[in-house]
Amino acid sequence: MNYSTRLEPLSVATFSIYCKIGEQAYRDHYLHLWPREDPSPYIESSFTKVVLKEEVKDPDCSHFVIRCGNEGIGILKLIRDKGIGEIPHKGSMLLEKIYLLRKFTGKGHGKQVLEQLETIALQYDIRHLWLATMKKGRALQFYQELGYSIIGEQELPFENAKPDEKEMYLLAKKLKGTGS
Repeated sequence: MNYSTRLEPLSVATFSIYCKIGEQAYRDHYLHLWPREDPSPYIESSFTKVVLKEEVKDPDCSHFVIRCGNEGIGILKLIRDKGIGEIPHKGSMLLEKIYLLRKFTGKGHGKQVLEQLETIALQYDIRHLWLATMKKGRALQFYQELGYSIIGEQELPFENAKPDEKEMYLLAKKLKGTGS
């Protein structure tokens, strides 16, 4: 690969770019979930400076702008010490948001991000990574190819979303090189 994908920690100076990229990447991939292709409920709860200012107060929450060279190509939001089901809170990390702009998908960037994420997780003594992904679409296969397994199901938690598009899988991966 002739490019290097890197994770840039969010700063006040990058709030606007995070919001802009996050909103566009979400629109690139998920308009079909919403009546009239209007994802406003999600955008307003995820990609505003007001929301980010609150989220960055949580020491277990980390946001990143995903870059290729100097170009912002996606966003990532992580929550440490958040488990689910059989996965304990301590030593777990939720990949709450991982969105790439459409023109950068399918080019190896997502795989590079997840590889870097595993390195970050091990630095925090994280033993399990987990996330929710839509049942429909290519993301499920992508995560399974990288070692994630289905551990459960849930629904998209927005009542405004189309009922027949709400089904999600919960996926998890136990990291190598960690204890039990």
